[in-house]
Amino acid sequence: MKNFIFASILFALLLTVNAAPFQLNKRAIIFGPCNHEPPVDSLEVKIGADPPEFGKNESFDASGTLTKNDITKDKTIFQIQYEDSDGNLIAVPYVQNFANSIKARTPFNVSASDVPTPKLPDSYLIAVLVGDPDASGGVIFACASAAVGGSSKKSKNFDLFKLI
Repeated sequence: MKNFIFASILFALLLTVNAAPFQLNKRAIIFGPCNHEPPVDSLEVKIGADPPEFGKNESFDASGTLTKNDITKDKTIFQIQYEDSDGNLIAVPYVQNFANSIKARTPFNVSASDVPTPKLPDSYLIAVLVGDPDASGGVIFACASAAVGGSSKKSKNFDLFKLI
């Protein structure tokens, strides 16, 4: 009887150890505030597929409240970009104009359902922002970022409007 109990415990321990690496690979993508100077408002971001898959369109939902800036219809943009671990763009950013104007301090939601997913390296960053690309070199109103794979280091300052 003692051997049976010992064998059962050993078997359960072996199953637990084998399952541990798989659980680490299935971590959810968690968006946090951007490391940007000057500081900007944060966005709450949800992503459709976790992780994004190459060749398939991805959906992003973002919400927040801007404290200083108004969202202007057809002028303010919602931008999503993928960067490598050094902060270099992996592909051309996805850009979508806001369809409605929203005053500062008013909660807003924005969605994009057809964001193309480029071929991604093992470690990359997803940056999501709201801003005005036309204002003196581009002004970021709010953003969020998520590091995927590798270390969870924060991104560098974004040069978000360089391809617009």
